[in-house]
Amino acid sequence: MNPSLKWISSLALATAVSLVSFSSAAEGIDAAPTRTVKAWDLDLTSSADVQTLYQRLHAAAVDVCASEAQRHWRSTRERAPRSWHESCVKEAVTSAVRDVANPRLVALL
Repeated sequence: MNPSLKWISSLALATAVSLVSFSSAAEGIDAAPTRTVKAWDLDLTSSADVQTLYQRLHAAAVDVCASEAQRHWRSTRERAPRSWHESCVKEAVTSAVRDVANPRLVALL
């Protein structure tokens, strides 16, 4: 796999999550939580490895979005809207997949 693709896939989720954060730096709250998704061990020309990367991205998005909802609760004492978590996960995964720019991965969306 191209070294730049490995780097992009490792950072893609962090970028995606910042787009769906409840809070902003203007509110004086720490940066959005992030997770690094490792792809150095995957060959993105292999369908099985592409599926593995997708599962890793999804799991990381679930964790990050849950952390963000908890952070929002701690700072506002308001619960996130019911559909927010699902929307956060979907947007984070979609953005990360597009950042990786692998056609096989995009096909999983």
